[in-house]
Amino acid sequence: MISDIQLCSRFIDTLDWICQVLIRHSDDFNVALVKIAYGDDNSLGEAYGAPEALRQLSSLTHDLQSSFRQSDLVGREGTDFWILFPYTRVTDNIYDKLMDVLQGSAHNNLNIVEREIAIFELPVIYQKATVKPDNGLGLLQYVKANQSELASHVFRLANAE
Repeated sequence: MISDIQLCSRFIDTLDWICQVLIRHSDDFNVALVKIAYGDDNSLGEAYGAPEALRQLSSLTHDLQSSFRQSDLVGREGTDFWILFPYTRVTDNIYDKLMDVLQGSAHNNLNIVEREIAIFELPVIYQKATVKPDNGLGLLQYVKANQSELASHVFRLANAE
């Protein structure tokens, strides 16, 4: 649990820095933000009980972090996972990596809720935005509230009931 907090803290600190860079240099700085939403905040807790749902989400956080490059960072906010990917161009490779981890047998119990994966190209968002988020939490709230307009790709995985 403590390592979840440390991962999230490092993620937010890095995202704060990325926001400041993108405000000034959105043309030259390529980074994608991926959001994986696991149903609503209550669905896993109702299915497994809060302690077991929290344990499984924590386990997935660590598996996601270890499955990607060291330059990719993972954070979690409730049942939403966020992943930062520096890139040269967004490709299906990100999607393939995510699918390998999400479909892994260690996390089959989490498949009881619909999952939604959204990929955001942050430079494009900052080039088009009239008000540019200047901190990580503000950016997460902004993309969450405007996902349908801002996501370059959205994938849904049905629940396995």
